[in-house]
Amino acid sequence: MQPETAKILVVDDDDGVRAVAMETFARADYQVVGAASGQQATELLREHHFAAAVVDLVLPDCSGLQVLEQVRANDPEAVMLVITGYASLDSAMEAVRLGAYEYLRKPFAADDLLHIVQRGLKERQLARENRELLAELDRTNRELVAYRDRLESQMQLTAEKLEAFIELGKRLAASEGALPQLADVLGAAMQVAGAASGAVFSLADEGFDCIVARGEARADLQGVHLRPDEGVFQAALKSGEAVVIPDLVTWEGRDECAMCLLGFASMMVLPVKYQDLTLGMMSLYDWEASSFAEGHLNLLQVLVAYAANLLARGKLQGQLQPPAAADGFIDIADMLS
Repeated sequence: MQPETAKILVVDDDDGVRAVAMETFARADYQVVGAASGQQATELLREHHFAAAVVDLVLPDCSGLQVLEQVRANDPEAVMLVITGYASLDSAMEAVRLGAYEYLRKPFAADDLLHIVQRGLKERQLARENRELLAELDRTNRELVAYRDRLESQMQLTAEKLEAFIELGKRLAASEGALPQLADVLGAAMQVAGAASGAVFSLADEGFDCIVARGEARADLQGVHLRPDEGVFQAALKSGEAVVIPDLVTWEGRDECAMCLLGFASMMVLPVKYQDLTLGMMSLYDWEASSFAEGHLNLLQVLVAYAANLLARGKLQGQLQPPAAADGFIDIADMLS
């Protein structure tokens, strides 16, 4: 079994030498093709790919060096063995310059010819395997580096998100009443999603009433009343699933979205459901487009479920109708103090 399935070209105008060389390679289970001239070798090189070539330096129609150049052009890694009965230092150096593997003088032993070519083919195979191994190691290393970077990013992301839950637990333990706790849950959701602002709306017959607001746009959100046909809210209400609008500026339903008037660039609305009954909506906003990722939803759903319990409890206890301020807006600061 040879290191690779190899086809060998033998170029020599001496019929006896060519026949011996071809017979030697054939007995070793190589595919072998012979040529008696440079022209025949050129035609064969156009039709076949050779892993090795044994070339006489002196041919009737050209120099064997020209054939070597063609062999190298056909396959730069081909094992090239030069044979001649007129060895000289200059021809040997030129053959080596062209990439000849070794230089063999006539007459030579058939075993020597075979061993030299076999050694060259084995080295060629090893070199190829080494390159493939190095390429595979390089690919594996890049994959490991990318995985490490993703893992570090995910670990950091998870740590930041879990911190929101830890802080939430501390605040909930220290606060009393549905509204203050609902505000803490909303704050944790904003931290998880990276939102600039957020609000919790209670579902009413006449639409949606903001009962809790936090973040940079808190003053604009608190006390807001949305009509029943508010686009994003209606979509979330009908589907029962979270609705993410990555770009409010280009969103086709922008004209039906009152929140677009506040200058937000992206928005996420999550139905707050208790025992399959939708009690309200948690909405998160950001000034940048594409701020909210699908990966946030798992953690957010946990917070939404807690918010649903608080909404249900607040409705039962009548805690979700805080007094309005003189200007008609709800002063959440007073409610949380």
